[in-house]
Amino acid sequence: MRVLTFTSLYPNIQQPGLGIFVKARMDHFDQCDGTHRKVIAPVQYAPLLGLISTSKFHRYNQISALEQQGDIPVYHPRYLTLPGTNLINVAQAMMRAADKILPDIYPEGETFDLVDGHYLYPDGVAACALAKKHDKPLFLTARGSDVNFWMDQPQPKKDILKAIAYARKVICVSQALKDRLIQHGVPEDKLVVLMNGVDRSLFTPRQTGSPSGDYLLTVGNLVPLKGHRYILQALAALPAEKLVIIGAGELDSELKKLAENLNISDRVTFMPLLPHGDLATYYQNAKCTILMSAMEGMPNVVLESLACGTPVVATNVGGLPEVITPDNGILLPDRTAEDLTAAVEEALNRDWNRSKISQDMSYLDWQVTARKLSDLFSKAI
Repeated sequence: MRVLTFTSLYPNIQQPGLGIFVKARMDHFDQCDGTHRKVIAPVQYAPLLGLISTSKFHRYNQISALEQQGDIPVYHPRYLTLPGTNLINVAQAMMRAADKILPDIYPEGETFDLVDGHYLYPDGVAACALAKKHDKPLFLTARGSDVNFWMDQPQPKKDILKAIAYARKVICVSQALKDRLIQHGVPEDKLVVLMNGVDRSLFTPRQTGSPSGDYLLTVGNLVPLKGHRYILQALAALPAEKLVIIGAGELDSELKKLAENLNISDRVTFMPLLPHGDLATYYQNAKCTILMSAMEGMPNVVLESLACGTPVVATNVGGLPEVITPDNGILLPDRTAEDLTAAVEEALNRDWNRSKISQDMSYLDWQVTARKLSDLFSKAI
């Protein structure tokens, strides 16, 4: 089975945490018998902005055209973008960039059996155009804001629905995403739920007798969507608590300034993005993990925290109600600092059965997910 994975959400040397959940699923798929895979992960470039050393586009320019990640070649064709404008059809630009390098990836006599596209827009739309041009089956994966945001935008919605119509199946990482797509008119038999897994060799409970940590934890990109300001505001009302924030992003300076203004800087530790495997220790030793997102699909932050036996306090969005129960966490009635403060106080006063929290997540295993994915693909070729 020769699979071409197409997505801009894939780790690279400049963004090692980008799309780590996509890579994790497909790395385990690669262990299935008879599989052979290559990756096209397009990278945007903006000619003038790329010359500015502090610009993200300058960093993107440092990504090589080909990265060998283990046994998997990952190709990074460039596509033009003009930030802040609608002058370029990004999906078409991504497709053209990918199609241009296909003869080099698959020399004469070689080909692929199917396209595995992740994130419905613009990636999935581009993956569809590529699959149609080469008359190959297409599988798409819906992951979160591609449904929760882009399906509410008229033109992207039309393009996404066309891509879905061509696809053999659309994989949803939560039942909530499947339900949303059905509401948008997608036939139910086109959709299948396949939740993300957890690496059970890494994300395990703290060893019995090990000292517990003394901090609250939040992990995620420092962007408005993740709601870090609510967490800092809640911490101001919890004078005995400390907070560890792991992540990077555009709000880094703003959030540090907010911590200063709230007089809590001495109780907040900002940490950069960490290698994925290093997160387990932080989950294991946290009092609880907090997620204040405005929208989600099925965040691995939550799955990994629960796999480590650490309870979660989170907003009631996306697929979170599918995994957070009264036995392993608290879902907030509203996305406010006040509700978060009350929920954290409740969580800190609860006697959680951490061993049971972890055991109850044992059904989420990447190897099981990979086998189901392999079976799904096999039916198409």
